[in-house]
Formats: sequence, C-alpha cells, structure tokens
Amino acid sequence: MRPLHALLAALTASALSACGEPCANLSKALCDGGDPAYCQQVDAWLATRLIDPETKAPLEGQPRVQMCSTIYGSVDIFNAYRFKAKQVILGEPDFTLASSTPKENRADPTPPAKPSTPAVTAPRTPPAVMPELADKDKDDKEEDKPPANMSD
Repeated sequence: MRPLHALLAALTASALSACGEPCANLSKALCDGGDPAYCQQVDAWLATRLIDPETKAPLEGQPRVQMCSTIYGSVDIFNAYRFKAKQVILGEPDFTLASSTPKENRADPTPPAKPSTPAVTAPRTPPAVMPELADKDKDDKEEDKPPANMSD
C-alpha cells in the first residue's frame, strides 16, 4: 500500500508542476497583465486574504492550495477577487462585475414596498355623562351589591 501513496504523491507533484502552483497561477491571473509593481501589490493583498478565518494565521500547505484552487476555479469568485484587488490597490475598478448566476436564480433587486402607515387621528373624548342617567346607574350598581354582613 505504501508504494501507492508514493505514486499518488509523485503524480500530484508532477501535475502541480505541469500546471503550475495554484496560488502562483491565481496571483498571476489576478494581476491581470499589470506592471510588476502592481503585481507585487496584488501578491501582498492576496496574502492578506488567504488566512484561516478562526485564527487569522496565513494558510499554508494543502489548505492554501485548496483555497487558491477554489478561487481560481469559480468564475464568480475569481472575478470578485480581481474586482476587489483593483478596487483596493488602484482605487476604482475598470470593469463592472457581472454575475454568471441565471436570472431565475437571482434575488429580486427591488426592495419590498413599505407598508403604509395609518393616518394619525386626534384622540376621541368619551361622551359626556348625563346627570339624570348617572344617578340611575348609581342606583343600579347599589342594587347589584350584596348586603353587608352585620352579624359579626
């Protein structure tokens, strides 16, 4: 079984050397044909992005290769990184990022309509109590009360 692992490692190493190291390829592609000074700035910026999200330590080894491969392998993610590099380093990007997501899978860009708020009205005052009705209500309330217990 050991020779199989050695063979796989050799094949992987040769494949990487044949295609180039994914992070070097990514950096070169993000440089987008810029001058050497810009490419160095892109390399430095990319290094700040290839970090462990929990520890904030730079990624190394297989996790770094996997991250570079993921970025380089997705058109949307790659374009977002290229856009952000140009925005951060050059100020304003020279292109607009277009999504390859089909229109039917995109969220509706129009915000939902806000519910209309009801008009504020003045508080209503209760109707005035008529004195002749007030006495009648008072008599009715006294009749509803049980008689006081005087036996104590």
